[in-house]
Order: sequence, then C-alpha cells, then structure tokens
Amino acid sequence: MKNDTLYRGTIYKEQFRIFAVESTQTVQQARDLHDLSPLASILTGRLLTAAALMSGELKAPRSELSIRVEGDAALKGAIALANKAGDLKAYAFEPKIWLEPAAENLQVGKHLGKGLLTIMKQSGLKAPYTGNIELVSGEIAEDLAQYYLQSEQIPSAVNLGVLIDQHARIRAAGGFIIQQMPFADGAVAESIRQNLLSTPNVSDLMDMGLNIMDILHKFVLKDIDFNFSHQSPIRYHCDCSKERFARALMLLGVDELKQMKEGIDPVCHYCNTSYHFSYEDIAQILKVLEEAR
Repeated sequence: MKNDTLYRGTIYKEQFRIFAVESTQTVQQARDLHDLSPLASILTGRLLTAAALMSGELKAPRSELSIRVEGDAALKGAIALANKAGDLKAYAFEPKIWLEPAAENLQVGKHLGKGLLTIMKQSGLKAPYTGNIELVSGEIAEDLAQYYLQSEQIPSAVNLGVLIDQHARIRAAGGFIIQQMPFADGAVAESIRQNLLSTPNVSDLMDMGLNIMDILHKFVLKDIDFNFSHQSPIRYHCDCSKERFARALMLLGVDELKQMKEGIDPVCHYCNTSYHFSYEDIAQILKVLEEAR
C-alpha cells in the first residue's frame, strides 16, 4: 500500500498555491488507536487531513500547528496536531458517540452544533499565533475556508474527504486546499470554481481507485496548468514518553505530588499509552523539585 503523502505546488504561473494530501492510512491508525465510532472517525479524520494540509505552510524545522474544533452539541469536538516533519496525532472528545437512527452518525456539523474552530501555529522561534472563528457549518472544510478568509485574508477552496465502511474502517481519506494569491487572474479563479462545483466527493473518487493527483487532473484543475514541486510523507506518530510525563508531573507542585503515595498511571490522549509512576518515581520527582528550591 502506498504511503500517505503531502504535496505542495502552484497553479497557473504561480497565481495560486495548492496543498494536497492522501491520508487514508493516517486516519485509519487514529481510528484504530482510539476505537472511534463512525461519527468520531469522520470528524477526527477531517481534522487530521486538514492539519496535514496546513503543515505544508510550516517553515522552521521545529514548527508545529494544532487545529481544534469545539461544539455545544453531542459530538463536542476534537483536536489534531501536525509538525514540519509530517508527524500527526489527534483525539476526539467523545470517541464512542453513537446516535439513532444510524444515518445521524454521518452528520458531523449537525452534532457539533455551535462552536469555535481554533488554529494555533508555533514556529519554535517566537510566541505562538492563535486565531479562531465561529463555526460556519461544522463540516470542517467550509469552516477552514472561512478561517483563511477571515483571519488571514486568503480566499481558499478547501475539500476534506473521509469515507468509512459499515464497521467504521477508513476506506479513503484525503483532500486539498487551493489558495488564491492577490495578483491572480479572475478568469482562472472562476474556472477553478466551476470545476469544483462539478467535482464529485473526493473520498468517493478515491474509493473508486483514483488518487489525489488523478482527481486534480481529471476534475478540479482540468485544463489548467499546475505543478507540484514538493512531496513528503506523513504519518500518525505520537512523541510522548515517560520523561515528558515526568516533566508534566513537576508542574503539579510538591504538595499535590506528596498525595500520590500509591503512584499514578497517566495515559496519553493521543496514543493511549499508559506510563506507570511508582511511589519511588514520584519520590525522585519530589527530590528534583526540592533541590531546585
């Protein structure tokens, strides 16, 4: 099976930029790690695909971003993170949600309700940038397009597809972002818009055997010159460790740590790995804190 890949390029004399991604394996791993229900699988898959696409904008080696959606309805939301290296991770706030009738489990926006989409970007060199908007539809692609227009003043077309089977296995996932530069030809922009209106659902096309390049050539950018200058692998990868959790436990302070006489077993939200800290481990952390006073 072909590895998941992020593509970066330009359209029509560099008047538009494009990011495209095939993310099926990455989304499947998230679904398996968290045993996600269909509705949670679709939401998490769309956020992972969006985060992968947005990671194409990252420049500094240690830069990273997060995309978080929060709603006031039953689905509640999810968060996905990506870094410059192509590592992604995510978790859903309600991973086991199931609704009746069954058709309700495909309607992400309806069950997110009203809420916020928040983007945080960290270059590793200066303070993080955070921007947010109120959800437009809760279907993620439309919300992300509105974020780019409202927060960054960049007209963008966003398409995110996640197709699941009856057992919530990921049959296909992928998407693209097309962004119009200030000097872009309006006629070309209109041609792209018309092509998008006649393009079938991306995940359905992928399920039929088309890859993201086929979809762009045959539908989205039909008869329009474009070029991908970079491609890089993406994967689901969590960088948690016992050492990282130990540093986090230090933030609790001496008094709270002294209450953990039986030890503690924190679990990573992103990969469900559990780390055991015995009483002796806690005592060692306390020793470090007390020596630092």
